[in-house]
Amino acid sequence: MHKLNDAYVRIERILGSETEALASVQLVETYRRFWKPANVRVLLLAESHVYTSDADRKIAIPAISELPGYPMQYSRFVYCLGYGERTLTNSAAHPRRDGTPQFWKIFFSCNNPISSNVDFKSILGQTPTDQRLQNKINLLKELKAKGIWLVDASIVALYREGKKAPNMSAALQESWRSYTRDIVISSGAEHVICIGRGVAGIVGDDLAKHFRGRHTVIPQPNAFLPSESHVENFRRYSSICCR
Repeated sequence: MHKLNDAYVRIERILGSETEALASVQLVETYRRFWKPANVRVLLLAESHVYTSDADRKIAIPAISELPGYPMQYSRFVYCLGYGERTLTNSAAHPRRDGTPQFWKIFFSCNNPISSNVDFKSILGQTPTDQRLQNKINLLKELKAKGIWLVDASIVALYREGKKAPNMSAALQESWRSYTRDIVISSGAEHVICIGRGVAGIVGDDLAKHFRGRHTVIPQPNAFLPSESHVENFRRYSSICCR
């Protein structure tokens, strides 16, 4: 974690008092490393996780028998199964609104052919809780086995309560320069999918240099696009990850 901590110090100089706590950044990194495949085939490069407060980290994630060594603190990060699953934490402190179903749709698309939004039912709210959680666990395990891994360009949260961090672009650039760039390049990925044109604007030159012809930019899943355009984007994930 030494290099991560050094990068955090540099980013903290940019974001100041608005910077997420180092302990939250380290927790997110622990989740990310837990799900890192032995061999990365497709790397999903997103922007950042959501701000995780000191109080958030006090929410316990119960031990999951089939995931030995899984982190046991709540984080507002898609790799944390408690994020968006209140019944898993069973905590009165669990945030009233949380979760990122759009990224679960991306994960699902990386493991399945997509024809319509109906295909996502198994990992969304209309499926009973216990079955949905098991479906999510199975999906994450399958993605890891298939070499599909999510990395954020920013090691610190850039969004808090729906608002962007001040100097967000500068923080993202510093995170990429001092930490994430080397993680992505050294991953050995066969293909990189950059999620969002804003991220692509910062990392694009490096991706073109190191992954020429092996990287794709797909709009954010919450971009203002027609529903069919989003479905088509999910199909693009499938076409890259399932081949």
